[in-house]
Amino acid sequence: MRAQTEQLNLKLEKDLYNEIDLVSKVLHVPKNEWARSILSHEVKKELEEHKHFLAREYLKGKISRKQLVEVLGEMEVNDIDMIAKIGEKSFTDAAKIAKAMK
Repeated sequence: MRAQTEQLNLKLEKDLYNEIDLVSKVLHVPKNEWARSILSHEVKKELEEHKHFLAREYLKGKISRKQLVEVLGEMEVNDIDMIAKIGEKSFTDAAKIAKAMK
């Protein structure tokens, strides 16, 4: 089965385009293939560096569970859900104790 794809068109500065052209010739790889590989690597690196931000946005409801699972995987999202439930329960328990102490 072939992966589903989307197209992204970019305009590049001439110098950057020429540098990509040179790298692709040296590596004997088509420019688009090389650029796609580099972009994929950088996006994964960026997401890894900002996992905490993604988790926070998910907990705020700004990112869907499905979107987060696509990026982090099911197990990691399950861990985030569990930590959120523990935190919520701890907060509720603390509020009950504070109310009882009044």
